[in-house]
Amino acid sequence: MFISSKDNPKIKLYRKLASCKRTRDEEGLFIIEGARSCMDFLSHGICPECIFYTQRSVERYPELFNSQGFESIPEEKRFEVSLNVVEKMSGVNSTQGVFVEARKLDSTLSLEEIRSNGRYLVTVDLSDPGNLGTMLRTSAAVGLDGVILAGDTVDLYNPKVVRSAMGSMPKLKLYIQRDAETALKTLEKGGIKTCAAVVSGGKSVRELDFSGGCAVLIGNEARGLDEKIAGLCRERVTVDMSGDVESLNAAIAATILLWEMSKA
Repeated sequence: MFISSKDNPKIKLYRKLASCKRTRDEEGLFIIEGARSCMDFLSHGICPECIFYTQRSVERYPELFNSQGFESIPEEKRFEVSLNVVEKMSGVNSTQGVFVEARKLDSTLSLEEIRSNGRYLVTVDLSDPGNLGTMLRTSAAVGLDGVILAGDTVDLYNPKVVRSAMGSMPKLKLYIQRDAETALKTLEKGGIKTCAAVVSGGKSVRELDFSGGCAVLIGNEARGLDEKIAGLCRERVTVDMSGDVESLNAAIAATILLWEMSKA
């Protein structure tokens, strides 16, 4: 089907999903933009609700449109769109002209979901979508067993998070447990050692024993972890810094901690 009107109901829904968390929650859907990211989702067997694309994108990215992932999408879920429609859909300055609507990926955190020797990242009140997306990408790269979003962490399906994650989301187990204390209790019951990342006063990242089941908690970019939550963790860990550097970007600190945890 060819869509040339920005007032088409499917285009209107896509734009609402892109701009409104409430719509994403009500519909149980989120959006993905970009040929590479869409290809990564399709290659993991995720059948989208629909895919939108331009004729130009078909010519530029034959590896996507000739793939088994694309061929598995029913024809009634494939929509070619005009360039004027793409301008209304895109969230970037230079669009690749490929867009997907997919079902949300997160699962409910439960004791049955926890691996006793697993490694996890817990974000608590993280506010920057770019930071969260980078952490997801890093988590997938080091082979984490799951990422848990707790507290008032930014929406997992914010388009900026999805874009920054660069197609890594389907490679991860994702959980949303807004009550951070409940998340900690579930991890501890599952045999997971919880480690609060703090700016100072914790064990050096070089000295902490990350072996066995382990979870690292990263707090808000400006405030860090709430002291009550940090106090509930079994360990505190600090990334050592030299000179006059007082703190690191949250995503950079997480990368260092996750790398050390993955080595254990």
